[in-house]
Amino acid sequence: MALTDLAFRSLRARPLRALLSTLGVALGVAVLFAGLATSAGVEAAVSSTVRDLVGHADLRVAAFGETGLSADTVSRIVMTPGIAIAAPALERRTYLVQDIGASTLPPPVTVLGIDPAADAKLHDLTLIAGSPLQDPDEHSAVISQRLATDDRLGVGSPLTIQGAGDPMIYRVVGILQGDGPLAGAVGRTVIVPLRTAQAVFVDTGVTRVDIGLVPGTDATTAAKALEARLVAEPYVLSSPLDLAAALRASTTDFQATTALIAAIALFAGAFLIFNTLSMTVSERIREVGLLRAAGARRGQVMSFMLTQALVIGVIGSLIGLLVGALLAAGMVAFIRTVGSVELGRPAFPIDAALIALVVGIAVTLAAALEPARRASRIQPVEALSPRRDPGAGRTARLRWLVVVFGAVALVGVMVLPRAAGLPGVVQPLVVYGVLLVATLLIPFVLPIIARVAGAPFAVLLRFEERLARSSIVRDRSRTALTLGGLTVGLAMIVALGGVGEHARAAAAGWIADVVPGDLVVTSIHPIPATDGIPADLTAAVPGIARISPIATFDIALRGTRTDAAAVVGSDLAADGRLTFLAGDRVAALAAIDLGGATILPAALADRLGLAVGQVVTVPTVDGGRLDLKVAGIVERSIPGRTGETMLVGWSDATTRLGVAGADVYAVRFAPDTPASARETLRTAANGLALEVVSLDRIEGAISDALGRIFGLFDGLAAIAVLIAALGIVNTLTMNVIERVREIGILRAAGMTRTQVWRSVVVEAGVLGLAGALLGIVLGLVVGALMVALAGGRFDVATGIPWSIVGLALVIGVVVAMLAAAYPARIASRLSIVRAVQYE
Repeated sequence: MALTDLAFRSLRARPLRALLSTLGVALGVAVLFAGLATSAGVEAAVSSTVRDLVGHADLRVAAFGETGLSADTVSRIVMTPGIAIAAPALERRTYLVQDIGASTLPPPVTVLGIDPAADAKLHDLTLIAGSPLQDPDEHSAVISQRLATDDRLGVGSPLTIQGAGDPMIYRVVGILQGDGPLAGAVGRTVIVPLRTAQAVFVDTGVTRVDIGLVPGTDATTAAKALEARLVAEPYVLSSPLDLAAALRASTTDFQATTALIAAIALFAGAFLIFNTLSMTVSERIREVGLLRAAGARRGQVMSFMLTQALVIGVIGSLIGLLVGALLAAGMVAFIRTVGSVELGRPAFPIDAALIALVVGIAVTLAAALEPARRASRIQPVEALSPRRDPGAGRTARLRWLVVVFGAVALVGVMVLPRAAGLPGVVQPLVVYGVLLVATLLIPFVLPIIARVAGAPFAVLLRFEERLARSSIVRDRSRTALTLGGLTVGLAMIVALGGVGEHARAAAAGWIADVVPGDLVVTSIHPIPATDGIPADLTAAVPGIARISPIATFDIALRGTRTDAAAVVGSDLAADGRLTFLAGDRVAALAAIDLGGATILPAALADRLGLAVGQVVTVPTVDGGRLDLKVAGIVERSIPGRTGETMLVGWSDATTRLGVAGADVYAVRFAPDTPASARETLRTAANGLALEVVSLDRIEGAISDALGRIFGLFDGLAAIAVLIAALGIVNTLTMNVIERVREIGILRAAGMTRTQVWRSVVVEAGVLGLAGALLGIVLGLVVGALMVALAGGRFDVATGIPWSIVGLALVIGVVVAMLAAAYPARIASRLSIVRAVQYE
């Protein structure tokens, strides 16, 4: 009990060091808890999205073709044994009729046609005003709250929907809470009776049918019965679990990277605790030795040290929970969307708080074990020694880092998303291992890196630089621990900057490599070739050399929904688009125009194990089969909803695969066409309910989305740098305490207070620059490794994030020198007489 009280008094005797250590633990736990809370929020958002999409449905049959599921197919579903409720729905994007004279297109809306009676049994729609749909033939509508706010609509307001025929007027009878039940509708949803929606769009098919089973019916049995009956047209049969798995897959990379950064922040916190308690052992050798001489057993000494660590761990972890909750709220507000999931708010489950609390305490204790063990082995005779060689514990200190690494790595694996699988676990562990090995090598390169980092300071402050450098290399183990946290923090900032730069360059190269034109004109619904849109645009806009139709759609490939795109091969050939990795370019593009051929992106070909010359079979809309020969494999293909598309010829797509028309036109201007032609095209396109989108705008949207993701990751990695700064304060303060007598002698020999202050600040600057240089080199290596593990190729010429590299240099030096303010103040105010007499 007496030693426990002594442990508390020891912490109170050094409040600044205890505070800095506690803050280090708090920040590490905060990042971990924020990651766990955000992941829980993602899971909650996935569940909410699935609930909004399918409600209480047990199964969903979704159409593959743009013509939808026919009335015959819907009838077969209704008549299948075990099915109690079948709720068909038609989903289409369109525009509300805008005011006369408007020069731009309004934002589109998504119209959802439902059977009011059947749908109400499977989907819960929460209204904030008005009433739900009742009459299946009435021209009434329920709209989302965001649409009502944006367009200033209320119950009783009229709205006019544009369709394939004449515009149709509806009356708003209800307003839904929030953004409505559709993912991807951006909150602009209009729900109308199915029959009226089919009349507006002149469409007798439906997009999907949600199914409720008879109580006691097995979903697998019902699915097999449906598969036996539905043979006339392609479809996708899925359960809510399938939809949830698909949504989770789109969030896996984000959650895995967040987990990696959380582990690194914890590792930086472990550096701080490890170094702090090691300093405490060195500083209190005489006190511990006297305790041993007074009869304290080794176990009691270890308990004395571990009690201090436990107090720091508990208080720091509790503070970390509060900070992490605020950080999680900021992360969700900043990122808003992860993959295909729109985030609402973070979730704070009890198990996440307990995990963060236990992990924070456990990592603190793990970091304290080795210093506590060394303290327990101090012999009583050492209490009489004025100094003790610090080199004896260096190997033990650094070797113990491997144990701490193992503990924190285990934490990182625990918080990885379940969907990450083995590859998702391997990548963080490999990256983490590289960071650890680099940290362990710091003592061996320290003299060289200290000389390099000291060179800029030696130009003006030669004397102070030499003092600083001698102090840095005096205890390499301590310096390595101090630099370790700073190095890994800056390395992650540089690495994530490099990965982000690679992702943006890849996205820009992707668009430029596959779109056969200078810009694209998009439509919210497929435009049949008979509409003559290309001819109308060419006639209205002088300078257009070519307009190429593109249609993206779903195709069933080996029983799996796959993104596909219908293209004109000759247009891609004329524009020099697509980088072929296998197959003859000219022959492949000609083959898809002739029919019976496909061109695959490399990622899809690798996943399916397909090569040039092999044949894949896909279902057609008439219930038949279409054989497509792989004519070529390209590095990248046209983007689809979830990835890259397999390319098929326009004739195959429109005659056999149910493509109703183009949803994108790629426009190529003739050379020397004036810039005004683009504005003329924009005006003509608006008149045809089309939107002109430049390739720069597409790249900008992608860059903005990537910028948000990697900006968040950089912010989290910066917390590790902040933790490292706390370690620098501790280290420099300890260096000053150890050098009190030395500083006193130097002051007696004529060294001024200003020179003492400068020597400490320069020491911090050298530490910061050394950490920055090591972090930059290590970050570039880790960034290239992360890209390679993700299947990409790191381009040294374009992949180095020079702006981030420069920022890392500035951060490293500035953070370190700011951290030196307090230790430098202590050193400069030392009394010469007291310093010379100090032991």
